[in-house]
Amino acid sequence: MKNSILLLIVLILTSCNNDSEIEKSKSLVGKWKWIESSGGIDGRIENPTTTGKSILIEFSDSTIKTYENGLLKAEEKFQIQSQNSIFGGQREMIIIGSNKSRQSYKVESNNLYLNQECFDCFQSKYIKQ
Repeated sequence: MKNSILLLIVLILTSCNNDSEIEKSKSLVGKWKWIESSGGIDGRIENPTTTGKSILIEFSDSTIKTYENGLLKAEEKFQIQSQNSIFGGQREMIIIGSNKSRQSYKVESNNLYLNQECFDCFQSKYIKQ
């Protein structure tokens, strides 16, 4: 009986963890249009009007594609991991490609916020298409 209860607890905890990872990935799936980025040493704000660039990112379950002015610029594998952030505490990170660049992210309603994990870097805002 004890073994059955222990097995049941392990199965519940394991399934919750997998569901959580799937939900995190699903919240990103789709196309996201770049609205603006801000940051850098000078605190500048960039957007499609100031840069002349239209940027779209598209997430699948494990791939991110980046389009600039309608042309595919990059296609890389990504994964989501909870890691220590330079902004404090544990945050969900998008780990991209073989160079393992990290961006913390937050999805709120139809908005995606990406934060480069470095000082004097940029935060970008996207809207779901």
